[in-house]
Amino acid sequence: MNATTNFTVKSLRANRVRTLVTIAGVALAAALLTAVLTTFVSLNDFLYRNEAALAGTWMACVEADDSSVLDERITGAQADPQVSGTAIMRDIGFAELTADQQDTQGTYLAIRSIEGDVGDICGIEPSEGRLPENEHEIMLFATWNDYGGVNLGDEVTFNVGQRVARLAPGEEGSMSAGTMTASWGVQGEAHESEITDGAPLNSSMGVLEADIDGGIFNEEVTNTEERTYTVVGFYDRPGYALSTAAGMVGVTAGAAAPDAFTDVFLTLNDVTNTQQVEEAAEALFPDEHVVLHTAMLRYMGVSSDSSIWTTFYGLVMVLAAVIVVACVSLIFNAFNISVAERIKQFGLLSSVGASRRQLRRAVVLEGAIVAVIGIPCGLLIGLAGCAVTFAALGPALAQLAGSVEVPFRVAVNGWVLLVASVLTFVTVLVSVWIPAKRASRTNIIDSLRAASGSRVSRRGAARAAKCTAPSSLWKARGAAGRVLGVGGMLARISRKRGTGKGRAASVSLALAIVLLMTAGSLSVFLGTLTDVVTGGGELAGEVGVMAQLDVETPQGEGTADGDVQAGDDGTADSAGAAADDATQPAAPTTPEAVAAGNNELFARQAEVLAGAFHDLSQIDNAQPVGWKMGTGLYAMLPEAMAGEALANEENGAGGKMADGRIGTMGSVAYLDNATFDDYAKSLGLNPADFRDPDHVRAIALAQGYGNNGSVYQLLNVLREPGTLEALVAVTYHGEPAAGIDVGEEPGEDGSAAFAFQPYLEGAGDGVEWFPLEEAEVQTVSIEVAALADEAPSIDSARGEGLQLIVPESVAAYQSFGNDAPIFYGYFDAADGDHSALTEELATAGSAYFHDKSPYGLAFYSFNDYIEQRDSNQMIATVVNVFCLLFAVILALIAMANVFNTVTNSLILRRREFAVMKSVGLSNRQFRAMVAEECVAWCVRGLVPGVLLSLFVSFLLWQVISGSMTGLPFTLPWNYVALACVMTAVAVGASVAYGMHRCRADNVVEALRADAV
Repeated sequence: MNATTNFTVKSLRANRVRTLVTIAGVALAAALLTAVLTTFVSLNDFLYRNEAALAGTWMACVEADDSSVLDERITGAQADPQVSGTAIMRDIGFAELTADQQDTQGTYLAIRSIEGDVGDICGIEPSEGRLPENEHEIMLFATWNDYGGVNLGDEVTFNVGQRVARLAPGEEGSMSAGTMTASWGVQGEAHESEITDGAPLNSSMGVLEADIDGGIFNEEVTNTEERTYTVVGFYDRPGYALSTAAGMVGVTAGAAAPDAFTDVFLTLNDVTNTQQVEEAAEALFPDEHVVLHTAMLRYMGVSSDSSIWTTFYGLVMVLAAVIVVACVSLIFNAFNISVAERIKQFGLLSSVGASRRQLRRAVVLEGAIVAVIGIPCGLLIGLAGCAVTFAALGPALAQLAGSVEVPFRVAVNGWVLLVASVLTFVTVLVSVWIPAKRASRTNIIDSLRAASGSRVSRRGAARAAKCTAPSSLWKARGAAGRVLGVGGMLARISRKRGTGKGRAASVSLALAIVLLMTAGSLSVFLGTLTDVVTGGGELAGEVGVMAQLDVETPQGEGTADGDVQAGDDGTADSAGAAADDATQPAAPTTPEAVAAGNNELFARQAEVLAGAFHDLSQIDNAQPVGWKMGTGLYAMLPEAMAGEALANEENGAGGKMADGRIGTMGSVAYLDNATFDDYAKSLGLNPADFRDPDHVRAIALAQGYGNNGSVYQLLNVLREPGTLEALVAVTYHGEPAAGIDVGEEPGEDGSAAFAFQPYLEGAGDGVEWFPLEEAEVQTVSIEVAALADEAPSIDSARGEGLQLIVPESVAAYQSFGNDAPIFYGYFDAADGDHSALTEELATAGSAYFHDKSPYGLAFYSFNDYIEQRDSNQMIATVVNVFCLLFAVILALIAMANVFNTVTNSLILRRREFAVMKSVGLSNRQFRAMVAEECVAWCVRGLVPGVLLSLFVSFLLWQVISGSMTGLPFTLPWNYVALACVMTAVAVGASVAYGMHRCRADNVVEALRADAV
């Protein structure tokens, strides 16, 4: 160990507090970098393994039908060095199923043969048994075992043939049919096949049923032959390769016809983007349809246009930059103060022959020692933090991704550790370089005189001299001097001197505010994105029921038993409640009569549905939460009232009409009176104002959520309250309209304008359209009394368009043109057994609608919301936990920086403080001086800190806006307050410690220790 190294080590030991705080700062920076990068790598690793398990590792799939040279091309592809693996699936035929089998297995059993490594490449793995090895063995979907009574080793016999298109009676011509290429994380160009009478249909084509799909073709299975297979396995993950548009797949081996429809799955080497993958597949298989496995390509690092991943990359970059800046500030301030404190030591070393290079190396070596100790600690802390976090949240993350078999684990990547280590080490070296150069340029005489320790600029000296001039000393004491006396005046003079210690403290405080507000902005923006992804709000109850009455079917002729349906979610097609699906009352001749008939019928149904909720609430295990009715709405509102979501026709929610108003289709939620009253009061409104039959009022949601297939959308639906017109009835020459659609008509300037298009039922299934301007129309005015940012819990699912909320009592006199409301009831389980409650509600609901309703049932369903609620809550929990951990670590870095800077700034002034005390400065005056300086540091750090925070928050907003349009730029004011409080506490603790160190020195000893 040479003299320089010995000096450096002793300096670190002599200043243990500063050394430990600096090491802690380096460790925290390395830990946070490691945690951010490891989280990214671990998430990508989990998604890769999950996608591989679900759909395989294939990168491109070539779909070929009746290709005479396909086998030759497959052989060429397998020999190509760019192709790392192939797997092949061919159509064997389609087995016709019985009606009972179709209920659980689909229309057909599509039998396909496999070749190659289908396990890894296609994700085809048996959940029980093994893969077939010859044409007499088969692997079936697990439902054949669960519901079909088929076991391993059983022999099954099917009539297998080929699907053929047949023109429906009375039809002629041809049509196009697309293939299934827009699911399972895959992407391909639109691919359609021309279908003619007698054309064969492959497994990529859906079932043709003219009566259902409105086409001109039906289909049949021809050339059938009986085939017997031995069941050797079952699979329970129907990935892309095992999913067809015709039904589930039965997997066998061999026996495919030469002209059979074939899927060739490829994995490739040396590709960096999706275009290269597509070009390589097209070069190997010219003129064939190519599908890309975009999800797998994304997780493999092959570039993609996914906005979510672009956002994720951007977040990683912004957060890494913030961490590096925080680390630079912390380490730079620590070493800058260290050099200032030991400036006389460097002067002594220079006087005995130490070169500038040796002095510079001493400081750099000090930084290297701190880095060598702090970086490994930081790496371990970062990995340990990720391990603990993933252990707690990993199962939930796996469940959110739909995987229970693929665990979420910490992916320790050597490159991540290397990048974090190198980046932190380079950051430390950059941070110590300026202090090192300062130490090497020390003037020997000045350092020995201790002039450098409190060097004042010429401007600072002039300002201080002006402040201390006898003519102005007591006249220009400043506010601090008038309030705090001599101590405040001395602090003001010290500030005027312009020393760097105060600036360093202010910079540290500003950075602390930046770090804490960065964490706050991240939490706010990601929280908003989470709300949009989950649909916003929390589901009202554990179990929900839905029902719609069939007013055309009297009770006794309905299907009270057959209409009970179970669903996995609480969604329903709102079009079922829209006017175009409604059955109009008998033979009205004016729109006023149509509206009155609708209102009367609607009111009677509302009474039935209210009674249903009352009866269901009597179940012992049911705790009623609330209920609502949902209907559709056709509205016209002033342009000033409509937001961008309604005014811009591209959003699909509405558009500008020829008369300048905004037309839109929306929805109305009738909440039960108790729930509505609570909701109105929470908005500061009087519920009684919404029950006037002569003046209809409603509450509207100001925002909506959407997804255009590329990004999530936070939609501005309404700008301000106002009055809109609802279209409630339309007649044409005395005949009521069968429904209303939307379309376009020429506007005043010749451009296309949004238009409502009513129609009458024509001959057969046809319709007769007529312009709204030529019809007799009945409208009702609705005053939107208030705009709400949040929906009530029983109406939490936000749509993309206009959403009005009214009390249940409005249903007695206003239907807004509808006569078929959809009922939603929400309940909690008193004993926690929501599954049992679901069954009880199904039974009780069926009995009520059968025994007490004058109408039949269009449908009745019950839904268990627990899984969906838990999923939404878990997404929010995951985001909140990660934001909280990030905020905590940033707060620790910020506080360490403030403590290190402020404490050492005070300790460096021990000689100055000792001189002040020696000439009579009292402890009270001394405390007043330090307090005023601290307040000044905080004020000088607050303004630049807030401005820098605005910039960083803007960067985060820009990044997250890439995945969600309409995200408002807001500041996390609660985090601003928290930042101010935490920095004040940190300053207070730092000053207390620094004062303790200064107070511990005897005046004579402090002067003696500072002398040469």
